[in-house]
Amino acid sequence: MTRAFMVFLLTLVPLSLLLSGCQTKAKQGMPPLRVSLVSPSVRPMIHYESFLGTVTPLQTATVVPQTSGLLQSVRFTQGSVVQKGQVLFTIDPAQMRASLAQAQAKLAADRATARYNRNLVEQDRPLAEKDFITRQSFDQAESQAQAATAQVQADRAALEQARLNLSYTHIVAPISGRIGLAQVKTGNLVIANQTPLATINQIAPITVNFSVPQDLLTAARQVQQQAVPVPIDDEKAGRTLAQGALTFIDNSVNAKTATIDLQVTVPNTNLSLWPGQYVQVRMPVQRVAQATVLPVSAIQQGSTGPFVYVVHAGKAVDQPVRVLWESGADAVVQGVDQHIRVIFPLPARLYPGAKVELAGAGAATGSHASQRGKPA
Repeated sequence: MTRAFMVFLLTLVPLSLLLSGCQTKAKQGMPPLRVSLVSPSVRPMIHYESFLGTVTPLQTATVVPQTSGLLQSVRFTQGSVVQKGQVLFTIDPAQMRASLAQAQAKLAADRATARYNRNLVEQDRPLAEKDFITRQSFDQAESQAQAATAQVQADRAALEQARLNLSYTHIVAPISGRIGLAQVKTGNLVIANQTPLATINQIAPITVNFSVPQDLLTAARQVQQQAVPVPIDDEKAGRTLAQGALTFIDNSVNAKTATIDLQVTVPNTNLSLWPGQYVQVRMPVQRVAQATVLPVSAIQQGSTGPFVYVVHAGKAVDQPVRVLWESGADAVVQGVDQHIRVIFPLPARLYPGAKVELAGAGAATGSHASQRGKPA
């Protein structure tokens, strides 16, 4: 080691010590940070977990004709709300009316034949009793009268069927709901029980289907038994669209996925939910009657876990906390006394050991009053 290098080292060491001392002195000489304190709020809270759900109509009906013929008219506005029994389509009734007239005429003719045969039987009865005619002839006349009566009954059934077929030319809505597009236009031939004409979805009320892990089965049953409202949120925006009741829990767990299917029924009076829509179902999984709640932004993350700042002897001191769950701007925590006061909001230059002073006399008695958490 040269003499010049040793002189350089002897010069550098005092200089570094001088700079370090200046920085420490500057740090210690910084004025105290003005802070405000809040106390945790204690109130009932519900812990929600979100699951992807699919909106499905409560009922779906595909309208098909019950008789064949040419479509005469479409009598609804596509996309509108229709009522059960409302006429939606009409089929040309000419052929059905002709069939009805034929059935009426045949019934009249067969009634006349049956009446004639009954009269013959009544005329032949005294003759047969006095042996003026053979018993065989009388039995034959009586058999013909019975056959004619049976034919009248068959004609009555055929007449009712003809009337029913005529009524089928007016196709009505089987359920109330919102109807979609008309799939067949006027003038097209429709086939009985084959040609789909339109689809009706009942969307008020409406249902939301989703699945949860099997370990939440007990929580789901409690939600159903206690009628706890289940919020339905927009999948992307996160805003709450509606609330519903858990009305269905499947009778078995899916062995392949270890999940169970659930269904929420929503009144949907404002039509905020639509069939086929993807949503987030916020399932209530835990309720705490006396939860300790702090602002989420008052909690910091350190190398050993989350903590909050408290004031001790005029300095900011970090105190570990355990965060159970977050709900909007609130955090449900453990590990802090309900009467403790934590620093909130946090100054930008706050660090453990920093000198602090209260911003005002009222700050020391402030409390966390956020109410965004859902009460149990």
